[in-house]
Amino acid sequence: MKSSLTKRLARTLFFLIAVTTATSMFIVELFVNDVEDTILGLELKADAEYFTKQLQQGTFQPIKTAQLEAVFLPEGEADLVLPEHFRSRSLPFSQEIEIGETTLLIVGEQLEQPDGKLFLAQDITIMENRESLVQLALVGVAGFMLLVGFFIARTGAQYMVRPFRKLTHEVMNTSPGSSMRQIDTDYRDQEFCNIAEAFNRFLSALEHHIEREKSFVKLASHELRTPLAVMSGALNVLEQRQSLSAADQKTLARIRRAMQTMRDDTEVLLELARSEASESDARTIVLQEVVQNTIDDLEHGHPDHAGRITVYNNSPGLRVTTHPALVRMLMRNLLQNALRHTRAEVEVRMIENRISVRDFGAGLPINVTEHLGAVGAPSAITSATGESSNTTFGLLIVRLVCERLGWDLEIAQSDSDGTEFLIHVHNLV
Repeated sequence: MKSSLTKRLARTLFFLIAVTTATSMFIVELFVNDVEDTILGLELKADAEYFTKQLQQGTFQPIKTAQLEAVFLPEGEADLVLPEHFRSRSLPFSQEIEIGETTLLIVGEQLEQPDGKLFLAQDITIMENRESLVQLALVGVAGFMLLVGFFIARTGAQYMVRPFRKLTHEVMNTSPGSSMRQIDTDYRDQEFCNIAEAFNRFLSALEHHIEREKSFVKLASHELRTPLAVMSGALNVLEQRQSLSAADQKTLARIRRAMQTMRDDTEVLLELARSEASESDARTIVLQEVVQNTIDDLEHGHPDHAGRITVYNNSPGLRVTTHPALVRMLMRNLLQNALRHTRAEVEVRMIENRISVRDFGAGLPINVTEHLGAVGAPSAITSATGESSNTTFGLLIVRLVCERLGWDLEIAQSDSDGTEFLIHVHNLV
């Protein structure tokens, strides 16, 4: 499942806010520590200069108060007389140490006049405790900022995606046809306006293409039907003369069957070429009657097919509201395909809301089954040499008719034992 653009934007915004918050807190912590170290360093440096001056004047006295301790060790004396935290340290030094719950900042310097070592210790426990409180406050502020950032990220992502959703909604609600509503282009951002305008140009080109196809269909309706009518009339005249030999009559019958096939295919193509089926053409029919009438027409036009089609009706009286002409086209092409692939019987079963057409031939080629089962608009089905056959043409029509009717086409079986097509019928009464 693909991720949502809103979630991705929200995660990205929240990540940026979190990084910014963490960086800000880190900088504040460094600044606070630097200020603390600077203040303490300056204080101890001033104290060291003060006590050094006292030592030079001979007025120095060791000091130990609640906050400050100053000790001088003359050169040559052992450091055992010093407090423990001053002992065994290399000069100069500056270090924070903890003694119990007390935190001391200790400093040691080597003096030349008078010759000896000066040690200072300042109690910074209060400042360290204050620093801990500051750190807790920073953590609290960071948590609050992250919480606010989370809602800002979600709200911001939804606000940023809102034009996408509007544009997507309008595009999805656009149905292909001869007259398609243009989508709005009044977006605040120029990029969305450009996308909407590009889509509107595509719709205009598509409408022009559809109108051109409609004009072609109207022209083809006249140009194709008229020659067929002339051919049919000429065949009738030849038959009425009754001057043909048996061989000529047989040839004439073949010509009539070929012409009838061409007429049927023309009617199918013209019907499918229409942009949409008229709702006024839909009516309630008994499915068994349409199937049986189609079989009768096939057997009448092709006497060699007589008796080869067996109908098993487990749902007598099944009624459906649909377009009878399209149903006849569908059944005729399915049955012709089945009869073309086997010399044996062809079975037609009507079970609940399904129609099964099965032959006992060698099965369909793999490329045909793949194209018929593909999702999306059907493409031309060709053989390995790139040529279309009567079979692929008829099955392509079957799929197109199923899509027009809103029915589902399924290849239930296609192997060496034969082929079975299942038509899932909708709009039952």
